[in-house]
Amino acid sequence: MAQLASGGISLVGIPQNEFRFTFNLAAGITKADEGKPVALDTSANNTVKLAGDGDVIIGNLKVVENRLVEGILVGTVEMKGGFTWTKSGTVNRGDSVVGAGSGAVKTGTNARTLVVAVGSTTVDVIMI
Repeated sequence: MAQLASGGISLVGIPQNEFRFTFNLAAGITKADEGKPVALDTSANNTVKLAGDGDVIIGNLKVVENRLVEGILVGTVEMKGGFTWTKSGTVNRGDSVVGAGSGAVKTGTNARTLVVAVGSTTVDVIMI
C-alpha cells in the first residue's frame, strides 16, 4: 500500500472548536491529566471526572485550570474529535471504548466512540 510522504493519515488532533466546553472538574484532577478521557461526574452539576472502569466517555480533557483565587477547578473538555488514549487489554480497530480507570480505555459499549488505529499501548479514537 502506498504511503503519504508525511507518514500517513491521522484523525488525531484535528481541532473541533465548536465542541469544546468548560466543566467543573472533580477533586484530584491535575495538569498531568490533560489528554485523558473523562466521564460525567453525577455527584455534582456540570462536573466531569477521569473516566473510571466502565464509565461512558463523554470527551477528552483538553485543559485544566486551577483557579485558586476563585476556589474552583475547571477544565476544557473536547466533546468531538480524534484522540490518542492509553489502552487497557485488547482493543481492536472498529471497537467502541469506555473508561478503564487510570486514564486508560478498554473495549465497551459507547456509540460515540470508534477506534480507528491501534498501537502497542495506545489507541486512536474518534468521537462523534
